[in-house]
Amino acid sequence: MATKLLVIVGATAVGKSALGMELARAFDGEIVSADSRQVYRMMDIGAAKPPLADLAAVPHHLIDIINPDEVYSLALFLRDARDAIHNIKDGRQRLPILVGGTGQYMWALLEGWQVSASKPNAKLRAALEARAAVEGLQSLYAELERIDPQAAQRIDAKNARRVVRALEVALSGGRAADRPRKIAPDYDTLILGVKMERAALYRRIDERVDEQIAAGWVDETRALLAAGYHAGHSALSGLGYGELMAHIGGTLSLADAVERIKFRTHRYARQQHNWFRWDDERIRWLDAPPPLERVKRDVAEWLARDG
Repeated sequence: MATKLLVIVGATAVGKSALGMELARAFDGEIVSADSRQVYRMMDIGAAKPPLADLAAVPHHLIDIINPDEVYSLALFLRDARDAIHNIKDGRQRLPILVGGTGQYMWALLEGWQVSASKPNAKLRAALEARAAVEGLQSLYAELERIDPQAAQRIDAKNARRVVRALEVALSGGRAADRPRKIAPDYDTLILGVKMERAALYRRIDERVDEQIAAGWVDETRALLAAGYHAGHSALSGLGYGELMAHIGGTLSLADAVERIKFRTHRYARQQHNWFRWDDERIRWLDAPPPLERVKRDVAEWLARDG
């Protein structure tokens, strides 16, 4: 019988984690995070990890598993997520609930992408980083657009790490257009999407950024710098930390840093929509906040059906 896998997708700040917690409590579930930032330790506020009370109440997987100077890849996520789902369902007879907004991670798992953990080309990467320092990152992004427009479309043009990595892959012979081989996984999935109109989502994003600043995001960034981590490390190229490091370094006021974080997060939410489209018939979309009792009835009916 196929493994029942409940999936919750949507843009950042829309309420996926809260829904995941409600359903995990209701259906004896464990949560598998599909968030490319929450894997990193010491980045609780900026990565919007679940509160400690939630982590204690419901088992969570793929959160706090590596240090900020380590690289986490799609191949590693697929290995770790598949192992976690197997252990939850077959090892403990509980319901695995996949929650997150990293679209590539989500669909690679659900569609059964077969991705090899290829080694990075260190020399080429160093050369590209040197070019970015001299020519500017936009020059490298323009080259990526010419060589592999599909990869460029999914990447934030101002995310230096991802632009360099994508161009490194493209110049090494790998292209987004060359889709990985797929082997359909033995999952019986119910995919729930939480959505919010764009203006309302932007307001919620802005509120959350203000809440993160009030909760100590600047001090969290200082602690990372004090521990020896810096903007060149993979984890710290993500939303917010670069701007806050610039503030700490005296080149950006806190108000300007916060404004830039909000703007970048708006753009990230738009990019997530490319992965989670409202016309995707695989996803059962719910307006935020979702009607919990109706959702619970739908999940119960799905669980009662044979996979």
